[in-house]
Order: sequence, then C-alpha cells, then structure tokens
Amino acid sequence: MTRRRLPPWAQELLDRYPGASPPTTDQPLPVWLEDELAQVPLWARIRGTDDVRQRHPYLLIEDVRSQPALMRQVLDLRPALADLAHRLVDQGIRHLVFTGCGSAFHASQFAAFLFRQWTPWSTECHESLEFTSHWTRSHEPTALIAQSATGFSGETLDAVTHAVEHGLLTAALTNTSDSAIEELCHECVAFPAGQRCGPAVSVLTTRLMMLYLLALEVGIATGRLHAREADDLSLALTHLPEAAAEFLQEEDLNVSQIANELKDQDAMLFVGGGPNWFSAREGALKVEEQSCLFSKAYRPAEFLHGAIPLISETVGTVIIGAAGRSYDRSHDAVRTSIAAGAPCLALVVDGDDRIASTANFVVAVPDPHDELMMPALATIAFQLLGYYLGAQRGYNPDALRTDDLAHARAWLTAFPFGSH
Repeated sequence: MTRRRLPPWAQELLDRYPGASPPTTDQPLPVWLEDELAQVPLWARIRGTDDVRQRHPYLLIEDVRSQPALMRQVLDLRPALADLAHRLVDQGIRHLVFTGCGSAFHASQFAAFLFRQWTPWSTECHESLEFTSHWTRSHEPTALIAQSATGFSGETLDAVTHAVEHGLLTAALTNTSDSAIEELCHECVAFPAGQRCGPAVSVLTTRLMMLYLLALEVGIATGRLHAREADDLSLALTHLPEAAAEFLQEEDLNVSQIANELKDQDAMLFVGGGPNWFSAREGALKVEEQSCLFSKAYRPAEFLHGAIPLISETVGTVIIGAAGRSYDRSHDAVRTSIAAGAPCLALVVDGDDRIASTANFVVAVPDPHDELMMPALATIAFQLLGYYLGAQRGYNPDALRTDDLAHARAWLTAFPFGSH
C-alpha cells in the first residue's frame, strides 16, 4: 500500500506528539496513541467526533434518522452528476469498472448491476485490492468509478493509482471534501454527509443516491432510457427520501421489538436476489458491525442449495421479499426456514400478503416504485435492525468495537495508522 498524505485526524494526533515514535507495522499502537484512544475510540477519531456515548440513544440512531434529509440534498447534485455522465460519454467510454472496500464495495457491486439495467455499457466490479492485483483490461474504452466515504481508504487509493497508470479515466464518489482520492482521480463528486458513527450509514445511502442519478443521466445521454421511462425513474428517485422518512417513522418500534426477539441468535443468514443481493450483503455487514452477531449473505438459490444444514432455532434468516424475478424463490426460502424451525424475518413492500403471511416477523417498507430502488430502503431497514441488536446485545453500535483497545490494535494492524 503506497504511503500518501495522512487524513486530518491522523495528522492532528501526530502533531500533538512531535517527539513521540509514530505507529509502525510492528508497533501499531504505541503508548501515547493507546492513551488517546482510551479517551476517544479510533472510529470516533476517524469520523471527527468527541461525542462518545455509552447508552441508547447512540450516535448511530441519529445518523440513521438523518438520512431522508440528506438523500433529498443529494438530489441537488443531479447537475454535477449529469456533467460527469456527459464527460464519460464524450470520452467514448463503453465499459465501467466499479471498486471500493467494505460497504463501498457492496455499493460498487450494486452499481455494476444498476448500470447494466439503465445504460448500454458493460460493467464489472472488483474489491479494491483485487482490482489492483488481478484486474484484466477490457478491450472497450473503460473508466473506473471508485467509492470511498473517507476518501482516504488506502486500498482504494492504490486501485485508482493502478487505473491511472493503465490509462483509465477515473472518477470518485466520496463523502469527504479535499481528500486524497479527489487528488488522484480525474473527476470527483463529493457529498459530505456529516456522519459521526463508525459504520457506514448515511455515507452509504447518499452514495447510492449519487449512483442512481449518475446511471440515470448516462442512460438519458446514451439514449438507453426513453423519455417516458427516464421521467418515471426521476419521479421515483424524488420519492425515495419521503419513503425512507415514512419507514423510519412507522417501523422503528417494530424493528426494535423484533431485535429484542432475535438478540440471542447465534447467527443470522441474509437472503436477497437480483439488486437485493447487495441488500443482503450490506445487511449482513451492518448486523455484524453494529451488534457483533455473525451474519452471512446468500442469493435465494444459493441459500436453498447450501444453507439448509445451518438453519435452526438459533440460526435465523432475514429474507428480502421484493417484487421481481427473485420473489418466488425468496418465498421458498421463507417456507424452508419455517420448516426447519428457524426464526424468519421478512423484509417486504407494503401490501405484500404472500411472504408476509408466512414469516415469523415482518418489516415493511413503502413501495419504492421500482425493484432497483428497493436497496436504498432495505439498507436503512437493516441499519436500524443492526442498531437495536447492538444496543440490546450490549455493544456500542457506534464504535465498530474500537472502544475495546484490543480491537483498536487489530484495526491499526489491518489498516496502518492514517490509511483509512
């Protein structure tokens, strides 16, 4: 991983101890840094907050509830994203590579799926390190779209550098202004979300909105989307923030009660197909990050072919029942879970009476008007579930467990000081 300028939080700490030995690979947590992180956990440092809470309401629930307003604000970026779309078209781009780490990688997987539906271009997706290590160049004119909430994720910066060295046009979608990724990329659109908690919540949904808008504008500019279709999708996008607000108002108590019922599970298996493969992966990650409950994601057929031996009274399922081609097999996954005696939570669209009548627990989101927009609402639903599971299981959902110094040391071992 190439060493670059440090993010502000890391440089500020080093400046505070000018004579001290900096963190190294062999000593990732020197005594002076351990003392600092005992006062303010690592991920609070990275997010730039001194407001460290020890009980509900944690910062995360406030960040979750802030999302509808932030999603509305992202709609104002449509002209900037339209400009980016036209520059991609003018450059003759015909193939997109999406990359990122963690939640940004999941969003990149979704983006690769989305752009194949709304644009005529081919796509692929690679986790950042895999792109740098194993990517094979396409014969089509190619651009790299890199996502990073902080703009300082070392592996993603390496991926961008690799792409530039191979002559690719590079564009960044980020939630941090004046970041390292902005310096490296040819193009950058930033939306500072002001998120304070560690797990990616508002930084993720705001970038999903950016991806929707960029895909829509590419689809319009290339003629892939006809005027009526583009208008319908534009209208659906403008409704997403209101749908998110309605969900948070109507389902908060229900989700907290379900979390209380499921808090003693040994593991949870998330199931989603098509665009909601992203939702399943991100939901599993959020529950792990926020509640330290082991979770794994499957597509519907993968679940039915491989996970039946795993499910039990203490290994439950979370199944996304969005309308679309995956719906019938998702319903089979619900029925299979119930047959095995595993508790099953179904995430459905308001008005569903098939999967909802079969599952043990049901969480409903407003109709997003298009299956491809379900992931934005599913993401918020699973953030809420992870939050209440964490709070009820005795974990601080803000901290990514870096409020424990052993885990802070583990983070700094995995990601050297200032590389995240």
